[in-house]
Amino acid sequence: MFVLYVLACNEAGVQSYNTPPLVEILAPEDGSAVDPGALVEFLGEARDGQDESSQLQITWLSSLDGVLDTSVPDRNGDMQFATNALSAGSHVITLSAVDSKGDSAEATMTLQVGDGANVSGAPAIVIVNPSPGEQVGASQVINLLATVADDVDRPEVLPIEVLDNPDGVIWNGYAAATGTLDVPFSAHSLGIHTLTVSALDLEGKLGTASVTYEVIQDEVPLVNITSPADGAWYDTVDTITFRGNVLDDTTPNEQVSTSWTSDIQGLLSTAPPDSNGDTTFASPLFGGTHVITLTATDLDGNIGRDTLVVNVDDPLARDDDGDGYTEYGGDCDDTDDTLSPGEVDICDAIDQDCDGYINDPYWDTYEYNNSSGLAYDLGEVDGGILWSGDSLEIAGLTFSDATDEDWFRWDADDEIYDNVDVQVVVSGLSAAGDFVVELYDDGGHLLDSDSGNGGIGADFTSDVLDTGDDRFYVRIYALNWPTGSCSTSYKLKIKS
Repeated sequence: MFVLYVLACNEAGVQSYNTPPLVEILAPEDGSAVDPGALVEFLGEARDGQDESSQLQITWLSSLDGVLDTSVPDRNGDMQFATNALSAGSHVITLSAVDSKGDSAEATMTLQVGDGANVSGAPAIVIVNPSPGEQVGASQVINLLATVADDVDRPEVLPIEVLDNPDGVIWNGYAAATGTLDVPFSAHSLGIHTLTVSALDLEGKLGTASVTYEVIQDEVPLVNITSPADGAWYDTVDTITFRGNVLDDTTPNEQVSTSWTSDIQGLLSTAPPDSNGDTTFASPLFGGTHVITLTATDLDGNIGRDTLVVNVDDPLARDDDGDGYTEYGGDCDDTDDTLSPGEVDICDAIDQDCDGYINDPYWDTYEYNNSSGLAYDLGEVDGGILWSGDSLEIAGLTFSDATDEDWFRWDADDEIYDNVDVQVVVSGLSAAGDFVVELYDDGGHLLDSDSGNGGIGADFTSDVLDTGDDRFYVRIYALNWPTGSCSTSYKLKIKS
């Protein structure tokens, strides 16, 4: 009895405490031959050190007919099935078992159905490539080259199968009229492979030829990031220069495909290496801790990588003056710890609380009346009786800084024949300053003005029977604003 155990390689992620199943084909014997249509009984055994036998995934596979059976073993690990439907030809029978952790094992045997291989008059096959014992890379495309001839039948009518063990059937078809066979393929597993070409003539005679070759892992490119240093710190405004080097055992360095990536920003560069393998680019990075990866892929598809960490700090998110606020947090001067949203404005020319307004705690209730277009509307200031007047007085007005102005407008309600007499009096102005009051009509014409401190005023009398002079503006501002006088208030009295 021939028994072959093939234990699949554990993947890197499988824990060491799990072991693959044990698989054995008990019948028929390896190399057996049966007549076409004969009932063939298959017996097998599968056990596992961690799983019950009934938990194993079982597959019986023929290289010619595909899956034959998937019945699970009994509690002792035994299994059996029988079939009389096997195709004529040389079968490689594989019994495989996969446990609950994904580890697998398989056993194989050969079974001839019908005339034996390479009997007298069977097709003659010669494998030209690959050569016996040849080593090929795992990602390399292999060109199977062979010739097929028969003493009776033309080559192009002979059904041909190419079987790669352990990968399985890789091709079915017919040779060219010249008898040549050219089949490109890639091996899927590392290790020793047996490549078998079978041709069946029209008389049912089977010819085969085999060659063994080895699939090895190509060397991956060597990759090294040389700059910046691992763990280096930068600002978002900095342009960072990245340098790396790649070397490959078979691919010319300048033909190695490279990519620089960040786990935060994604692809950064595909700058190709030069003939020395050097690759470089420069770029700023977003704020954050970046894992930078340089990936190199050679012409065989082998991939090498190197990584490092780059820390990028956004200066606008940093509290440089230690006042508890960043520029993103509203700090208008991150070099001065007396300026931040946490401060309170004092009476000077500086915006301590960073709100964009100077001395706003000292604004009077009529702000923002700093222009004629924003003049505070006082409504009608008039008694409504012919040649009679009315007055209005406003207290608590302030100049919060040297540029502050107060504008007011009102309607003198010029009745049918009412000549308007307007008087504006400003009182309580600081004696340390110099102030101006100006009176305008609705057309923007200056009617009267006065300057000084303490008390100042302006007045205007329209022509008799003039019904057009009924809307007026007054402007009060400082020519010389006394520093620190934010809370000093004055009064405005209007009579019309």
